[in-house]
Amino acid sequence: MMSSDLHLWNFMPAEVLAHVFSFLPARDRHSVSRVCKHWAAAVSASSVWSFTEINCESEKEEGEDEGDTASFLLKMIQVHMGHIRYFKIVLDISLELNRRLACTILDVMAWSGCRLQAFHIVCYGKNPFFYSGQDVLQSFRRLLQSLDKILLQHMDFRQMPFILDNHTVGLMGSCAPNLRTLLINNHSPGLLMLRQEIIVDVLKACPKLCILGVSYVALSRDLFRELLKPTREPFKFLDLFYNGLDTDIPEELWTAMRERHPSFRVGLEFAATVPTRKMSQILKPCLPVAALRFNGFTHMADQVRLVASIYGRTLEKLVLHSAPSDNLNASLIQLARACVHLREIHCFCLVDQGVVVAFRRHCKNLNRYTLSTSLFFCDNPPTIVQ
Repeated sequence: MMSSDLHLWNFMPAEVLAHVFSFLPARDRHSVSRVCKHWAAAVSASSVWSFTEINCESEKEEGEDEGDTASFLLKMIQVHMGHIRYFKIVLDISLELNRRLACTILDVMAWSGCRLQAFHIVCYGKNPFFYSGQDVLQSFRRLLQSLDKILLQHMDFRQMPFILDNHTVGLMGSCAPNLRTLLINNHSPGLLMLRQEIIVDVLKACPKLCILGVSYVALSRDLFRELLKPTREPFKFLDLFYNGLDTDIPEELWTAMRERHPSFRVGLEFAATVPTRKMSQILKPCLPVAALRFNGFTHMADQVRLVASIYGRTLEKLVLHSAPSDNLNASLIQLARACVHLREIHCFCLVDQGVVVAFRRHCKNLNRYTLSTSLFFCDNPPTIVQ
């Protein structure tokens, strides 16, 4: 940096620095704390640590070993524990060392009596075995039982590949009666272990729950009856993951949900192994679908055309993996004309220039898209990839 730039940084208000540092993960906050006393004071502000993201990965700074990395992460958490309200842990599960670090962090938080309002776990890397992750879940259960039951309101497990058992999900309800968001529609391997009754019990224990993410097969008539009770607060969003396992939900219950909760919307994700014929059976007009994700790489033109015909008023986000074709281009143009409320469209295959033009012309609220007319993708509007 030029000397003049350094001079300006020396007089940067601590409030501005704290706001900038609040966007950094804990590892980078540790780095900026060693720049100078002015930065060290700014990074210690409570506003910096209200949202905290911890990365449990094998990377380390030059001159540090793995023990040093774990040590400073744990020390920073302990020092700023009282300020953390929204906690996100990012875990590379391919190495046992990272899983041990994650367990230690969760245990330290449990012993310290933190006051979390939101918990989010994101896992990546190759999962060694389908039964892996029980150590992480055990540490999470200890944390859950130690938290302030009044404060905890949001939990997100969508990107955790470990199998969630009935006991853990039951604890989520009993330990967080003010829960508003619970997303457990993760892509775990192995057999589905959750009973439909557990989800109903969570709804009964958490009357303020308004955003729920589960597997499609976890739906039940009792679940809808609980959501339809006149004393329940407005329910906003049901996020579903469909892996091919069905459950019998009458169309009348979906219609009743729309009448009881006018702003009620549905998110629907299809596993890559689901055949297209089963997708058509699930995509019904009675579902007020706002977000759709197709993960298969087969020809999806017919499904896109079906979506355009029935979800023109509700669809706001579409993620599509498909084989390219002229038929698909025509279906996407039809979708752009029908679903004018779209905010996001991500199509991971080559499309014609006319598809890009159609979405920009008809979808005035579109703010993020992935539409490529060449061999690379771009999701930074308003640039059109040629």
